[in-house]
Amino acid sequence: MKYDLTKKPTRGAQRTLESFSTTMIALLSKEPFEKISVNEICDISNFPRATFYNYFDDKFDLVAYCWYVIAQEIEVDQATGLKAETTLITYFDRLYDVFKNNQMLLDNVLQYNDFSGQLVNSFINYFKNKLQEILTKSIDYSKAGLPVELIVDHCSQTVVLVLKWIFLKHHEADKQRAHEYLEKLLNIEHFI
Repeated sequence: MKYDLTKKPTRGAQRTLESFSTTMIALLSKEPFEKISVNEICDISNFPRATFYNYFDDKFDLVAYCWYVIAQEIEVDQATGLKAETTLITYFDRLYDVFKNNQMLLDNVLQYNDFSGQLVNSFINYFKNKLQEILTKSIDYSKAGLPVELIVDHCSQTVVLVLKWIFLKHHEADKQRAHEYLEKLLNIEHFI
């Protein structure tokens, strides 16, 4: 992404980013990602292509920004000092809530985009990578006896597997049931 998200955006930049991301999310609910063009995004959001390219490299960059906006509900800095199991469950709960709060968007996206397609994979991978970042920074793995990367990859893959099962494959489970799935699949006390 061309725009530096580490700095606080100006009001104008905020409006522009919001307009582009809102437009992309609306379009994803109406048509396949492959058919969405930068021209269409610019026409609907009422900005010239030059403005689009001041912020994004391409539509893939914009969709990654959309995932970033959705992911703002899971803050990375809030887990320091928590026990490993608590950290994992805390972030699982946050991801569960993100998926639940965006269920309609997910359903609409899946209506027009293949489950194993590029768009859905980018969504899943974004959140998996975010979780890996969180787990790497916030958990002490010194007692595990396994490589940190292996544990983090295993835990994040399992979290994503449970969330996909519930929200993308529509196997209803409340948060308590989802915790049971996660705990049984991870056998948590052996890993963290």
